[in-house]
Amino acid sequence: MKKPKMKEETRKKWDNFWYYYKYHVLAGVFILFCISIFVKDMVGKVDYDYTIACVGDYGVAQEDNQKLQKWFEEHAEDLNGDGEVHVEIADYSMPSDDSSNPDPQLVMASQTKLMVDMQEGTSMIYFVSEGNYGKFKEMGAFPEDWSTYKKAEECKGYEEAGSPVSIKGTGITMRSVGEVDDEEKREAWDKYYKASEMLMKEFVGE
Repeated sequence: MKKPKMKEETRKKWDNFWYYYKYHVLAGVFILFCISIFVKDMVGKVDYDYTIACVGDYGVAQEDNQKLQKWFEEHAEDLNGDGEVHVEIADYSMPSDDSSNPDPQLVMASQTKLMVDMQEGTSMIYFVSEGNYGKFKEMGAFPEDWSTYKKAEECKGYEEAGSPVSIKGTGITMRSVGEVDDEEKREAWDKYYKASEMLMKEFVGE
């Protein structure tokens, strides 16, 4: 008879605990869940050495994205000193002005991401379509003379990367960088720009 009594007492204690502390327990579980997600994201987050921007008339296919990423990672240097080279291919593609029924939300999203990229100096190398070059040239973001842009498919790296058709017809260029007042930011941008310029020349075949 003692064992059932002990079980009953244990159950009552647990019911009493749960009645008074269930919200504390649930809150603790939720906090632990959030912490685990945060830690997982931080551990899995890639610290990219370079970001290469694509501002074409059409989106970059996943296969082409991987081809470009592989080529640039094989030819780039480790800028952050972590012993690995990681390159991100950022797709800011927007349809040309004569495109039929462009999605205004997608266009706005690409423009917003591109503006943030330019402001933060995320990308120094750009693959740009002639149509998008025309949209942004007045901002001084890219060199003015389109005839000086090397066509992607005429570059050595294009063939070596497996001829990623998504960037065919785009011109490769370095972005224009104006005056940067913050000294620390300017030094970081200068280092990144020079390394990116060498990488672009390698792709072009100079």
